[in-house]
Amino acid sequence: MARRLITEGSASSSEQKQAAQKKETSHKLAWIWLGLGLVGCALRGWVWWNSIGSNDILLWSSHAQSILSVGVARTYEDVPLFNHPPIMGIYAAHAWAWSHGDFLKFSRYIKIPGLTGEALTLWALWRFAGYRAFLAYAWLPAAILVSAYHGSTDCLCAALVLVAAISFDRKQYFLSGLLWSAALNVKLIPLVLVPVVVLSAPKIRDFIRLAIGATIGLLSFIPPALTAGHAMYRNMIAYHPVASNWGITALLNTAGRRPSLHAASAAVLHWYGTGGRYILLASVLAVALLSKFRCRLPMTMQAALGSALFLVFAPGFGIQYVVFAAPLLCFVDLTTGLIWGWMSGLVIGYAYWVSLMQTFPFQSTLTLRHPFLSTPLGLLAWAVLVHFVWKHARAAWKCSPQIAGVNEPSAKVDIE
Repeated sequence: MARRLITEGSASSSEQKQAAQKKETSHKLAWIWLGLGLVGCALRGWVWWNSIGSNDILLWSSHAQSILSVGVARTYEDVPLFNHPPIMGIYAAHAWAWSHGDFLKFSRYIKIPGLTGEALTLWALWRFAGYRAFLAYAWLPAAILVSAYHGSTDCLCAALVLVAAISFDRKQYFLSGLLWSAALNVKLIPLVLVPVVVLSAPKIRDFIRLAIGATIGLLSFIPPALTAGHAMYRNMIAYHPVASNWGITALLNTAGRRPSLHAASAAVLHWYGTGGRYILLASVLAVALLSKFRCRLPMTMQAALGSALFLVFAPGFGIQYVVFAAPLLCFVDLTTGLIWGWMSGLVIGYAYWVSLMQTFPFQSTLTLRHPFLSTPLGLLAWAVLVHFVWKHARAAWKCSPQIAGVNEPSAKVDIE
């Protein structure tokens, strides 16, 4: 009996030692992954400091000067191209004032919100999705280029959507509402996700908490809307983005090169310029209904599907949009997130390179139609999102175990 107790004690001690060794190894790997990820952050910093970016910086400087001169509301009325929420316009005006007309300094200031979003995304992935998701996103070319080079606020918007979805899954509905509205204060693209947010609240009281949080966050739109409501609607809601050779538009343009298909493709292309948004909204609504009535999906998966559908069906396209889906994809499906981030990053990186005006500080002037997007690489990047939507929507329809909507790293989500 004593001998057996000694043997069991030795086995237990051995297991404890193995567990301690595994934990120590895990901590060492975590430090390695953190270090490698921080190198990716440092690369963002170098690109940010040594570049002006794309010609969107010119647009931002024009908006900023108008706001300093006549205010936000009047800028909505006088400048139809000003389609950003008021808070971002006010920040741009301050950035121009801080830069004292120095264009390079202004470009650095205007990129700070996007870089802040990158920090938020990396923290959320590290905390809720695991080290591999953190490291993968830290080195995504698409995220690096859009945040540190392009000169837009898209990375902050994408980060806020990610943490809003995580908060929703953690049943923190008031906080989630605040974060959704914060994302809308950066860009209005998250409006396409409204169906999945509205239909996913489990109970009426959860929806009320969500709505209260969102309402508080959207109060910033009221002051300019009192005098320029119609102009804000025209600039932001009724806005028709420039048709570009991306996705369905690229396929229609390719078909139109054949004489036998030219007339038909031109007619469809003309209709899609205005009707494509309704197809997009209907597809996101379908995801929301699928989750509500067929098989419950986490909000992170629904938001990932919605952001992917935005890029699949978008009738107009700006190359900075590629980052909208990147954080959520890395969270719910790391393999797809990696493929998408690298392929779309190569596409937009090539765009910046061929339109380079000067090498120091780096500056690019992009054309409106982006002919490079119809290249095989651009279409393959688009097809990655089509496959992602098909795979996960099909799994949810069949109500398979995959409906949890997470891959191995994301399965570590802490929802305590």
